[in-house]
Amino acid sequence: MTDNLIQFEAGDVLANLEARTISGLLLPFNEEGRTNVGRFQVQASAVAIPADPAVVGLNIGHERSHPVGRAVKLEQRKGGIFATFQIAKTPEGDQALAAALNGTRRKLSAEFGPAFIKAGKLVAGHAKLWGAALVEAGAFPSAQVLAADTPDEEVPASDPYTSPEASSSSQYVTEFTDTDGVKWRRIEENTSTTTIEKVTETPESAPDEETPNESETEVTASAAGVQTPAIPQTVLASAPQTPATTTPRPVDLRQVFASIAAVKADPGDQENTQVLAALTDIKISGANALPTTDVLRPNWVGQMYDGIPYEREYINLGNLGTDISAAGKKGFKVKRGTTGSPIPSPAGIPNGGDWAGNKTEINSYNGFTQTAVSALRRFAVGHDIAREFYDLPGGAEVVEAFLKLVLEDHLYWSDMWALFDLQSAAGIPIAAGTYPTDYPAALGQLIQGILAVKARKADGRRDVPTFAIANDEAYAQLVYAAGGEQHLPAFVKIAISTNSSGTVDGDIQVVQGDTGITGSPSVIVGAKRAVEFDELAGGPLIVNALELAKGGIDRAVHGYLQTFPVRDEAVVIIGTAPNRANSTAYDRGDLLKRGSNTYRVVVAGTTAGSAPTEPAAGETVGDGTATLLRLA
Repeated sequence: MTDNLIQFEAGDVLANLEARTISGLLLPFNEEGRTNVGRFQVQASAVAIPADPAVVGLNIGHERSHPVGRAVKLEQRKGGIFATFQIAKTPEGDQALAAALNGTRRKLSAEFGPAFIKAGKLVAGHAKLWGAALVEAGAFPSAQVLAADTPDEEVPASDPYTSPEASSSSQYVTEFTDTDGVKWRRIEENTSTTTIEKVTETPESAPDEETPNESETEVTASAAGVQTPAIPQTVLASAPQTPATTTPRPVDLRQVFASIAAVKADPGDQENTQVLAALTDIKISGANALPTTDVLRPNWVGQMYDGIPYEREYINLGNLGTDISAAGKKGFKVKRGTTGSPIPSPAGIPNGGDWAGNKTEINSYNGFTQTAVSALRRFAVGHDIAREFYDLPGGAEVVEAFLKLVLEDHLYWSDMWALFDLQSAAGIPIAAGTYPTDYPAALGQLIQGILAVKARKADGRRDVPTFAIANDEAYAQLVYAAGGEQHLPAFVKIAISTNSSGTVDGDIQVVQGDTGITGSPSVIVGAKRAVEFDELAGGPLIVNALELAKGGIDRAVHGYLQTFPVRDEAVVIIGTAPNRANSTAYDRGDLLKRGSNTYRVVVAGTTAGSAPTEPAAGETVGDGTATLLRLA
């Protein structure tokens, strides 16, 4: 059912001339009412009552252009909604009070909506009370029923019917001060009783043969030779009662639009369906469509979602800072012995440091220094952009979205070089050990790598691991690992999630990434201080320039990454490198085996159809379009 203003007549009113109030049952519950949209019942709480009763106005005969009062009290009781209206101090208000007192208008009729009716009852949760009318006594039973699904039902005369009686009472207490300043209290008590009686009606005589068929034309009313308007869908006592005549009427736009709305709400509405069936088809596409090419415009949504922009995952595993300069970084380490005969650890000094005393010679050894320098990598991407994108509306959004891609390119570029430097620091892979069968090999590799970083090195010193990189195969094993004391190490705290990150023992960060080994599980474990990364504070530089000769605007992004290897011994890789294959594409950082030698791809490309000659350790060799560095 479509949204309607419902006019529902209730009970008699009680008028108080001195207080200028009218009170009564505004909307009865659980009683079938004939309304302007059909027969239905209203149950308790089906119609919402406004918090402020003043919003409910009172008019005469549902003519909202004739207001006479405003509600001062609305109360939901067992029998229905009771209301008290304050009548305006106007000539119209005086007439309304007089009509209520002399019985001319003794009924209250509620105005509410929208209405959704199901199984003869008003569906709760939609209708709101917002008005009322003072109507003539006896008007409601004779109101015209317009709803298609509420015809009169014949009730056999023999059917028994018990007449329910309802009574209600109310008391209103108000205080006022007279002209002499004396305060008075007015106590008003009202009692009303409702009795339902059976009415026996005499059937009307059959219409004359000359009476036109009502189903074919619109019914209008006339009196004394004067044309009157069509009967509205209201419950007004003034509805014409003269014999009906028929007048043909063409279909107009209002009827068409009303029929469309009615059919959408009730597809089974045959009357409105017939109205629409007689119309010419107006199609949206195909032959004889109303819109031609490019008439209907799509809804422009602008830039669409294209996944999560790249976020750096590896550069922060090292010691990231902004100590970058044109000359780079350079530092030194002091070592025992000489460059030709170094002493690797304190255990190798003469006599282990023991001295006999008693004026004998003490132990002594040489020392030397090792220096390390940083490497500088440069990033630059620029474009010559037509200045129309900036001068005219409509193009700036596209250009800015494109330039954001360039900034994303810089993030990816710096992160991939940081990963390569961490892979390079890890050196030659350490073969995986033998682990308990209760948990996957990747978990064993992770623990093995952590212990290797913490172990005392050849120089007698230890390191503290802070990160681990697990390749796809290893990370999948870690995520799928069964939990519980039976399947995990008892004293190692491991928390791995599906968001490509996790922790071990609470302070070792584990990320999913490329270790250089594919096809089998592998992990890199290292200390944050092993490699230092530096870049410009605030990110890359954005340079703009005008190209006056061609009407363009040059825009470029410049970035720099400074890598300073500090302690390669603090980074290890656990796993087995795959054998080199002919005519195979490899990425930068991949590890390959050829015989007993291990190679790292330093320039991505595709290997040749046959293996190249063996270079010396630490030297590079071309292999097809790829370049390999021999590690050992």
